[in-house]
Amino acid sequence: MAKVEAKYHHLVPKTYMSAWANGSGTLKIEFKDQGGTIHLRNKNSIAGINDFYSIKAGMPLCTASDATTIFAPLSGYTVTCDGVKLKAPLDLNRHYYDFNNWTITRSDGTPVSKKQIKSKINQIKIKDIETNWSEKYENRWNQEVARIEKAVFSATRISIPEFDKDYLMKFYTALDWRGFSTNKVFEDIYSSLTKDVLDELNIPIEDRVLPSLETAAEEMRHYVLLHYYREFLSDSGVIYTDAIESIARTSFHFLISGGNCKFITCDSPAFTRTRPDKSLEGVLPITPQVLMVKGKCNNEHQYYVTHASKELVSAYNSAIRENAFSFIIHPY
Repeated sequence: MAKVEAKYHHLVPKTYMSAWANGSGTLKIEFKDQGGTIHLRNKNSIAGINDFYSIKAGMPLCTASDATTIFAPLSGYTVTCDGVKLKAPLDLNRHYYDFNNWTITRSDGTPVSKKQIKSKINQIKIKDIETNWSEKYENRWNQEVARIEKAVFSATRISIPEFDKDYLMKFYTALDWRGFSTNKVFEDIYSSLTKDVLDELNIPIEDRVLPSLETAAEEMRHYVLLHYYREFLSDSGVIYTDAIESIARTSFHFLISGGNCKFITCDSPAFTRTRPDKSLEGVLPITPQVLMVKGKCNNEHQYYVTHASKELVSAYNSAIRENAFSFIIHPY
């Protein structure tokens, strides 16, 4: 049977959200703009956007290989745009915005239905980002959570030997960049570049790559991040460099919640927090009982483990709530 590729792409992996769900996959969701009301949502149908990670016709990040696949329905036809012949697949991609001015003909010169061709082209989507993410990171997460819980719950000292640091750092870094709000340094720089220019260029609904991308700034941000995600999954680029630097310079501290005070999470679960002493630390809730903090490396190849007080759990939950883009996830 042919492999069915997912259309609904989770920005927050559903395998990650599973720790806060009940046995049937139901989550307790609190939307920030609805004043504390709890809604029940299945993990399969929240925290995602249809075809968010798909590469489609006309996107500037299409490679020659992508374009060859996407424009396969034009094989054997001749395409011209305003009288200029478009030969290479990348030429077709660069001029796809001007499709209305294309002329498509068979070898005998007779015209081809553009409507049917466009429909076929638009059905073709390159989904290697979603596929590679699952294969390299998401499919392993449940196993990793079990290992974390076993290590920290059985700890008899304030530290335990490091384990799986490369994977954990790359997973943390990936979530920091791929949530509904992405890496703070990137967001600050990108916002300063697009302010009052691309932010004011609204895109008509019928021309949007995704319904949620309303301005030119949002669309270009999407393209840049897709390019970064793709590089990361090929072990290169900005996000990968961020992860490698973090592996060399930082390590993890695990906090264990106690009693009825549990850790929440949200739709942007990995983020940087400013501590009361003004230093910075990375935060990622692992389960309602365990939170992972990224901080300065002690060079001793150890992870610290702390049983957090109710006040400390509440402080981290406040930071998680503040960082949420749209909603918070409560333990079931």
